[in-house]
This record gives sequence, C-alpha cells and structure tokens, in this order.
Amino acid sequence: MDLQQFAEFARDTNLSVSIRESILMFPIIEGLHLLGIGASAGAIAISDLRMAGKIFRKEPISDVFNGVLPWMIVGFIVMTITGLLLMWAEPTRCYESIWFLFKVLFLILGGANAAFYHATIYRSRASWDKDPDPPAQVKFTAWASILIWALVIITGRTMAYNF
Repeated sequence: MDLQQFAEFARDTNLSVSIRESILMFPIIEGLHLLGIGASAGAIAISDLRMAGKIFRKEPISDVFNGVLPWMIVGFIVMTITGLLLMWAEPTRCYESIWFLFKVLFLILGGANAAFYHATIYRSRASWDKDPDPPAQVKFTAWASILIWALVIITGRTMAYNF
C-alpha cells in the first residue's frame, strides 16, 4: 500500500467521515488545535527569546524554561493529537497539498533543531545559564527554533485556507 492508497483508506474510515461531516466536531478539534499551538509555540517562543538574550535577561534560562515547560508539554500534546485528527479527517487533501508537505518538513526540522540543542548545547547550560547574553551557538539555535516554528504555523494555516 503506497501513501496515496493509505490516504484513500483513511478518508473512508468511520472516524474520518465522522469528523469531516460533523457540524461541530471539525471546528472544535480545529479550535483545540489552535489553542494547543498557542500554548506550545508561545512557550517555545518565550524560552527561545530568553536563550537569544532578548527577554528576561536577569532570569536564569533554566528558570524561564522550567516556568513555561508545562505549557509547552500540554500544548504540544493537544496540538499533536488534534493535528493528527485533522489530518485523518482530510487525508487525501493533505496528501495532495504542497503546504502539508512543507509543514511536515518544518516539523522534522523543528524536531532536529531541538534534538541538536539537547544533544550538544544543553549539556553545557550550567556555564551560560545565568548569562544575560548567551553564547552565539545558543542564540543561533534559539532563532532557528523561532523561525522553524513560525514556518510550521504559517504553512499549516496556508494549508487550511487552501482546502
């Protein structure tokens, strides 16, 4: 079964039809998806802006990160579950959408950036945690994260408006 056949299979499932044809289910899921994006991306932006040395410069980065972490996690869980449900509701449209392809690409890049940060830069956080102006490598990954997550949101919204 190739990807197109899988999309056609998913489109015909009871869950897909129920979400797609419901008067309330699709808008509720989409609204929850947007709330999840707001919580997760907002928390990531706050953390990244601190790592870029632009906000909360007197606060240790670890304190800022730990303060927004619950919002980041809950938002990410809500965003992921609802995003998968929205994709399941319109799988053939997602399969045919260039914007969906770009969104998936940026999601992968966002995950790779986070993995790179945690595998390398994060390990030396104790040495720069309290610096009002963190090292260049920290700033670079923070700005890359902001750009990537902005592109995820932009391509997701563009995809939704082109269905």
